[in-house]
Amino acid sequence: MKNIKAVLLMTFIAAGIFGTVIFSSCTKRTCSNVICQNGGSCSGGTCNCPPGYYGTFCEAPITTYISYKNNTFTPITITVGGVTQTIPKGGSYTFSGKYGGTATGTATTSGAASQLGITTGGGVIGSPINWDINNSFPTKDTLVQPLDVGATYFFLRMTNKSSKNVIDYYVNYQFSYGQTYEDVTVPNNGVTYDLGYYLAYPSSNVQTQSSNSTIFWTAVTLPFTSNQTYTATVK
Repeated sequence: MKNIKAVLLMTFIAAGIFGTVIFSSCTKRTCSNVICQNGGSCSGGTCNCPPGYYGTFCEAPITTYISYKNNTFTPITITVGGVTQTIPKGGSYTFSGKYGGTATGTATTSGAASQLGITTGGGVIGSPINWDINNSFPTKDTLVQPLDVGATYFFLRMTNKSSKNVIDYYVNYQFSYGQTYEDVTVPNNGVTYDLGYYLAYPSSNVQTQSSNSTIFWTAVTLPFTSNQTYTATVK
């Protein structure tokens, strides 16, 4: 009886070893001619692809997206990969690309005189704000990339409640660095006009001159955060 049990046990063990060898051999054979790319691994003749790739041999990068969001006060013109788009304030634009690729380009914004019904040199009021675009496409989903104006600038708005039109103004008047003069007319209609971006200092100021030569001066109070604004109210 003991001999019979021993024989059965040995048979069971041998069958298990044989099955393992067969399975291992089959696995090796099914993956022997499969070359998985980009860090993929073979199992049972099939490539398991890492994030960012797909295909029989993980040979193809997936298409993902980068969405640029305009957090500023003016439209942004953005160029990525030779494609130019305008992003309205508060809006966004999404570019597509392959994982492993890079979105490169530029973006710019500035105040404009068009809403005042006048023209200025280059159509710009204040300083242009520029960005260098250099972002990698993500492994999946969409990368949201904000476009902000840093705390070294502020956006100026003006409301003229005086009896005369403002015919020009200074920002950072008499500063050795950062003084800006604008030959811009702001009507005395009580409407708040968006003007432009200017350098931000703890002691920034705005000085206006009206058509009757009245000078109005105001200190600019800022939180020194991204996308900060100040409204100068002329009285």
